[in-house]
Amino acid sequence: MTGAVTLTLASLVLGPVQFEAPIWLWLAPICVALVLWWGRKSLSGLAGWTRWSALALRLVVVLMLAAALAEPQRRRVGEDLAVTAVLDASLSVAPATQTEGARYFGDEASEKERAEDRLGVVTVGKSALVQSLPSRLTKAIEPTHSGALDGTDLAAGIRLALALRPADAAYRIVLRSDGNQTAGDLLRAAEAARAAKVPIDVIPVKYTYAGEVLVDRVVVPGAVRAGENVAVRVVLNATAATSGKLTLLANGEPIDLRGDGQGFSTPLDLQAGPNVFSTVIRAPKAGADRFEAVFESTGATRDTIVENNRAVGVTFVQGRGKVLVVGSAVEESGAFVAALRESGLEVEVVEADAVPAGLAEMNAFDAVVLVNQPARNFSEQQQRVLRQYVHDSGGGLVMTGGPESFGAGGWIGSTLADALPIKMDPPQKRQMPRGALVIVVHSIEIPQGVFYGKKTAEVAIAALSRLDYAGIIEFTSRGVTEWVHPLREVGDGSTLRRAINNLTFGDMPDIGPSFKQAFDGLVAVEAGQRHMIIISDGDPSPPSQQLMSQFRQRRITVSAVCVNPHGPDDEVRMKAYADATGGRFYRVGNNELERLPQIFVKEAETVKRSLIWEGPAFVPTLTGVSEPMRGVGAVPGISGYIVGADREGLSQVVLRGKENDPVLAQWQYGLGKVVTFTSDVSTRWARSWVNWGSFRAFWEQHVRWAARPTGSANLRVSTENRGEQAVIVVEALDASGQALNFAQFRGRLAQPDGTGADVELKQVAPGRYEGTVATPQAGAYVASLRYAAVDENGQKMEGSVQAAITRPFADEFRALQDNAPLLQQVADMTGGRVLTGDATRDALFDRTGLEFPVATEAIWLPLVVLAIAVFLIDVAVRRVRIDPRAIARGLKRLVDRTPQTAGPQLDKLRAARAQAQKKIGPVARGGGEGVGTVSGATPPAQASGVKFEASAEQLRRGGEGIALGARSEPMVDLSAKPKEPKKPAPGAPDEGMSRLLKAKKRAQDEIGDQDPR
Repeated sequence: MTGAVTLTLASLVLGPVQFEAPIWLWLAPICVALVLWWGRKSLSGLAGWTRWSALALRLVVVLMLAAALAEPQRRRVGEDLAVTAVLDASLSVAPATQTEGARYFGDEASEKERAEDRLGVVTVGKSALVQSLPSRLTKAIEPTHSGALDGTDLAAGIRLALALRPADAAYRIVLRSDGNQTAGDLLRAAEAARAAKVPIDVIPVKYTYAGEVLVDRVVVPGAVRAGENVAVRVVLNATAATSGKLTLLANGEPIDLRGDGQGFSTPLDLQAGPNVFSTVIRAPKAGADRFEAVFESTGATRDTIVENNRAVGVTFVQGRGKVLVVGSAVEESGAFVAALRESGLEVEVVEADAVPAGLAEMNAFDAVVLVNQPARNFSEQQQRVLRQYVHDSGGGLVMTGGPESFGAGGWIGSTLADALPIKMDPPQKRQMPRGALVIVVHSIEIPQGVFYGKKTAEVAIAALSRLDYAGIIEFTSRGVTEWVHPLREVGDGSTLRRAINNLTFGDMPDIGPSFKQAFDGLVAVEAGQRHMIIISDGDPSPPSQQLMSQFRQRRITVSAVCVNPHGPDDEVRMKAYADATGGRFYRVGNNELERLPQIFVKEAETVKRSLIWEGPAFVPTLTGVSEPMRGVGAVPGISGYIVGADREGLSQVVLRGKENDPVLAQWQYGLGKVVTFTSDVSTRWARSWVNWGSFRAFWEQHVRWAARPTGSANLRVSTENRGEQAVIVVEALDASGQALNFAQFRGRLAQPDGTGADVELKQVAPGRYEGTVATPQAGAYVASLRYAAVDENGQKMEGSVQAAITRPFADEFRALQDNAPLLQQVADMTGGRVLTGDATRDALFDRTGLEFPVATEAIWLPLVVLAIAVFLIDVAVRRVRIDPRAIARGLKRLVDRTPQTAGPQLDKLRAARAQAQKKIGPVARGGGEGVGTVSGATPPAQASGVKFEASAEQLRRGGEGIALGARSEPMVDLSAKPKEPKKPAPGAPDEGMSRLLKAKKRAQDEIGDQDPR
């Protein structure tokens, strides 16, 4: 009862109130009873009204404390509604329907029921992105999606929309989609929405492709032996009967499927549903063979989606070990290649630009050898594929030295640097000549000139070692030529990168000051090589001939990069800078901007010559025994190598040079192996090696050690795509043809984006091993597996096997019709609606069935503070004896008090004067002369002879003085002639005057008592 009363009173004051711990309200009746019982004695000494007031105050304190213990919360029910639109922007939804959806939600937002309603937007492709948070200001909707569109993850869109739910509004999600999903689980996301009591309305986008044909897959063996035929099966799926022609390509070359020489394509008549075309082809070459099937429709029905009309299959043809040698000159790699071929290895020699840019093509080789190759010869994609080839595919890598290799070739900080068993930066303790580079930047007056200028500067700095010097000069926005980065050690390069990002590429009128500053900076540092790069259009005024002579005298080279010159004179001027100092000249046009980064890397390498050690020939120190060195005796001497540093971890240094520098090192990197030899394989630094009797054995053993193990003829591997996953199946036999059991497979899956994932195979039957890998992206996947087992005879077996998994197009293009039933199931599960997509018929902001949020605010602290205040009043009433009625009267008089005027006060004074006159009158009559009246009224006839009588004006002023608190005194008529006073009768005057003074004093006392002050 008491709790209900307290709740009611709190609701009247604070609004709706709820208690989190209502059990404490039971203290209220108990405490009320105790207060009443105790109050009979403790308050017995108080008067009636004071006693009841103290008792009431004490009860209020007790009730407030009980309510505070019950944790009161003020409830506020929200009235706003928020709607988040989840728009399917994937490629399976036509752009026209996406525009219609944007217009639909835009119309609903402009015609919503209340201005407080909010609209948010989430777009879905391969991932989900927030386009706008639920807001009252959202009116227009853009259907664009900045992420990948070749996939649909509707579940991610729903989860993201749930995360955007505002706490102070009712919430609804509207999903507009065709219902086809390539990732995620929409029903599981709908379960989360139902648990959160958020309904999902759906707007189905319906379509059907009547005459669509898709090439579902190309089925080939994962691996075959050299000389075997390859069985190729092409699976096509048609929505209706149609006709067309099929073309099959092997490694990009069309195959004559008809056999009559009339063309390479074969006509096909397809039935509705799956169709299979089979053929047998001789394996074109050893390594990875790529088969591609392309279908072209010729029927009456239109084939709408062209992305799903081709598919790819890859098979690995096992043969002899094959090595790819990348060399730029025959004189550098001739002896090395001859030694490998004499060892029975199949060797292919190519230039750097012919190195495969795809992982499947790279896996045709068991090892790759880089002979004196600079980093600038390889694109970023080639370096990434090469690193992945080693780490995830188990391929071997051998890098040999030379003036263009390792640190001197710009490999420091490259993508491939982490795969090498040595660091290409010189060791900290090694004191050696450093390089110094100054970059002078001038205005690049071409589209995206600033972007390319910054990019080239970045790659140039990245090619330097941490111990080299680098500085940047430009014509700044302040109108002066100055250092934007002083010439100092590169270190980690962070300060240089910040300076590059702040470049403005100002148009300097005179290039002389920049040359002068660069010259002064370069001669001030101790460097083995000093170099300057200037990038300009050539129009600034040139430096003086005297300054250019100083550059030549101090051996400071200048390379000039002329970008889009205004005329022939500008180009001639820039070329003169390079010719005068022994540098290089480059002319770059608008269509050659991609050359700039490579040019700057090449120029930056000029200062890296300090990393080369050259001198009298010496024999490297053998520091350990490794597997590739077995049977190889002492090695000959070398006269040069590239300085590097040891790498921590599992790297093994076998040969060391001067000052303990690593010359020959090796290690395992992922599934592959890497060998580095910092000297060369030519007659420049290793003249005695070429004529060494063990030269062939040395390099054969190191290349074979690094190379991927050859595949086993007793293993058969196949793959099968299952949605966004693929199953790898390996059938293993031992030498006698029996099932090979208990083999341990270890492998990696190289993915199209350059990343890798572990592969685990488990035995599911005698000799059969299976593993499932995720393949969410379109492209080629390469699975590289190594195995170890023991056969029935106790012989140890080892080997490797590879398999390719191809997804030529995304699953988004496999959807040939909508999945409206899934959307209906989502709406039924969450209590949502199936909307028509017509803004005039759908009530998007309908509040029916929605649960509006209730916000609570703790109010126990204000109750406690108020209880303390009431308790203090209670103490004052009981201890200080405060009379509540007197307080009430005082407060009332304070509230009702109005300003007093002089009129009522004067009336009181006049009344007091009249009363005093009555007392003074008899005395004046009996006392004779000398006493005047104090009033302005006409005196009686008997008093007409009084000499001291005030006029009306004087009485008025006297009344005002009295009203101001001054005492009234008799007024003397100064204008009257003084008369001699008559002698009073004996005894009478003194007595009359005494009585008069006493009466006057009494009157003054009475007037003072009535003074309002």
